[in-house]
Amino acid sequence: MFTNISWGNYIIAVSILLLIWYLILGFRCYYPDLRAILSGEKSLQSLSLKSNPQEKLAVHLQKGSSVENKELSLYKESFDTLADAEELSGRIQGAIKESAERNLSLEEFQNYLKLLLSEYPFVRISTLRENINAIIVKSSASYPALLLTLSQVDLLWEESI
Repeated sequence: MFTNISWGNYIIAVSILLLIWYLILGFRCYYPDLRAILSGEKSLQSLSLKSNPQEKLAVHLQKGSSVENKELSLYKESFDTLADAEELSGRIQGAIKESAERNLSLEEFQNYLKLLLSEYPFVRISTLRENINAIIVKSSASYPALLLTLSQVDLLWEESI
């Protein structure tokens, strides 16, 4: 049955099918970029630098753009995580004392902590999150009405967004 098909014809047919398959996948994945290039919104150079932020920074500096652009401000904010964690720990300890003085219920206290935690998104995704959780549990242990476990505190981070 397959004796009429030569190996050369088979390899050509498989190659054509593979080419069509990868073209379909390429158009499906990169259609927005391709459309932006064809409309003139983006250049090929900007797409090639998409994965390497250092080269992207060098191109921006060569073009004379300011250092305070959007991409750099994101990097700057992510490096301030340690200072944010220190500030957050102080605010948490103050919030726990304040909640105990005001006799807040556990639910109100948890909502207050959610509000505080939502103000520090970079701490949420950093390794300092575990230290902040330990500080909350240790500080809340002093007040039986506000006692939280590590799993409860971890859930507060997830619900804060």
